[in-house]
Amino acid sequence: MGGALNQQTLDQNQSGDRVEGVYLVDNASLKTARNGKLFITMTLRDHTAGLKAVRWESNQDEYRQLDRNPFLRIQARVEEYQGKLQLVLDSLVPLSAAEVGLQATEFLPRTSCDIEVLERELEERVTSIKNDGVREIVVKILARPGLREKLKISPAGKALHHAYIGGLLEHMISLVKLADQVCDHYSWLDRDILIGGVILHDIAKTAELDVENGIRYTEEGQLLGHIVLCCNWIHEAAIQLEDIDPETTMHLQHIVASHHGMLEFGSPKKPMTAEALAIHFIDNLDAKLMAFLELFENANLGPGDSRLGEHSYILDVRPYFPQQLNYRSSGAIERPATKNSDSESPHSGKETGELPF
Repeated sequence: MGGALNQQTLDQNQSGDRVEGVYLVDNASLKTARNGKLFITMTLRDHTAGLKAVRWESNQDEYRQLDRNPFLRIQARVEEYQGKLQLVLDSLVPLSAAEVGLQATEFLPRTSCDIEVLERELEERVTSIKNDGVREIVVKILARPGLREKLKISPAGKALHHAYIGGLLEHMISLVKLADQVCDHYSWLDRDILIGGVILHDIAKTAELDVENGIRYTEEGQLLGHIVLCCNWIHEAAIQLEDIDPETTMHLQHIVASHHGMLEFGSPKKPMTAEALAIHFIDNLDAKLMAFLELFENANLGPGDSRLGEHSYILDVRPYFPQQLNYRSSGAIERPATKNSDSESPHSGKETGELPF
């Protein structure tokens, strides 16, 4: 089986429909019901949408097969549960990417930003860093084998925020712009350290997460995580460059180590410098506002619908969407970069890769 699939898309379903086709599996979890029987919950995706699904009366072997293969051929019925549509799987056949003839990335959501524009912004911002040590460390890490290609497709998370193809680069450039604005207001901050820290803080997610079989953690991601990986990368870069000021290295490592802000959120240290504090708060701001926007877009509210959304783990509340605001059309929330024609782009005539990394 190869090429495009001729099947009903997931955004067209209504309660009572029957669904047959091949879909990407995401976030599968084996659970135990009150009667002691096992069942599997998951999200199934195609290029149009993701839909919650459940397989009742399952078993360990079926779950292991599902966990090893990114795709499922299913026969299912659409039911409404707690006000939302879900698929109840009557039959399933796990399939590898080779058997389907498709790549998982074709089924995953993508950034609405232009990746080439984001790349050019990154390159120009890196070369503008005046501190030689900061710039050289950032360039050395960006030059790691395969990293630039992974950066084009890496998500910034598995589920919580910017969890889509290109999400990491979108998040990075958004923070670069926020960091510049923070430095314009607090002019005593070290702009080079702040920009370098923003670029590096999540960059090891290119190794922590993989998208070949859907968004999943790698073994490195599970055992070490992006914070430890990036601190190691900074140390390795500084050793290879030889003449880097040790305090510069330590400050960048501290920013990475502390950017989650709290020990219970995965940071081995709390922010202890002004630049580390700034990065923690703008990182948190960007993650939560983009999570809010995604919740609003997914709610797809009509005129008579409740303005309260579903409880959000990252926001720790049920978000409220004011009646008079429409974030999609009012410009109240704007993504950090959008697709531009060459005549509109401030980077016209510049190609990625022209700069020295």
